[in-house]
Amino acid sequence: MNNNKNAVVNGVIVPIITPVDQNENVDEVAFRAAIRRCLDAGVDGIFAGGSAGMGPLLSDDQWQRAMEIASDEVDSDRVLLGGAISTSTRRAVEKIKVLEKTGFKHMAVTPSFYYTLKRDQEFLAHFDKCRQASSMDMVVYNIPSCTYSSIPLSVLEQMASQGWFTTMKESGGDRAYFKTAMEISLQYGFDLLQGNEPDIAWGLSCGAKGIIPVCANYEPQTFVAAWNASKNGDNEMLEQAQKRADYIREILLINSENWIAGIMYGVASLGIGSGIPVLPLEEVSESSKKQIDALNIINLCSGALNEHN
Repeated sequence: MNNNKNAVVNGVIVPIITPVDQNENVDEVAFRAAIRRCLDAGVDGIFAGGSAGMGPLLSDDQWQRAMEIASDEVDSDRVLLGGAISTSTRRAVEKIKVLEKTGFKHMAVTPSFYYTLKRDQEFLAHFDKCRQASSMDMVVYNIPSCTYSSIPLSVLEQMASQGWFTTMKESGGDRAYFKTAMEISLQYGFDLLQGNEPDIAWGLSCGAKGIIPVCANYEPQTFVAAWNASKNGDNEMLEQAQKRADYIREILLINSENWIAGIMYGVASLGIGSGIPVLPLEEVSESSKKQIDALNIINLCSGALNEHN
């Protein structure tokens, strides 16, 4: 069980996929292997049950099982986040209660979705109820491509001024928004993480305290190299890592019919899981599989190129 209380959420945090079997139950062997592979590559933490982990799509019992496995696999020297992502505040709070009972110390909370939030008070009410439901540290998670609402900067500043959260994951891809969020973070003392892969190098140069890249499921070494380069002031390596991340993303996410199916098949091509997401999502096409199968794993940390097939 992960007992990393009040650990700082910095560095490379992998939004881990959740492999499932033909009955849409968690493939425990594959899930554990996916987590261990990332941890062995030197990442700083795991984010379970997020967007990449199909947190909103898994049945309640399978989501809970995934959280139990993640808590068991991630030792206390690494950070572990659990996604509290749902269509209503009450349902998000129910997930939060499970996370706390399971041993998580950090919960990642998005705005509720399906019914789009439009007023500041709706955002504030949701995040307030979630933070009050637990003693866990709250990570505010902005991902408008999935929730169809972006956390207003006025709401972010109000929450930050009252100390409601410790960390923010910003995955909107709006650089102006990110820069203003960074200014708010410096004023009120929370950590801002870059969740938009094309902006990893840029975000780190702006002062981001970490990155949460979905393609780290496939090639975690590239993102560890990016983080280390940022810390060491090695701009050449940072740009090299960004170019590699862009290339992987193009094949796994952009060229695939569905980004979740793309990253899941990418990991499956390494021998972990089936690569099939839960319905109604479908696996990638044969043409997409061929592109992904042609990829090679590159370890930028050592400069080595490793064949995976």
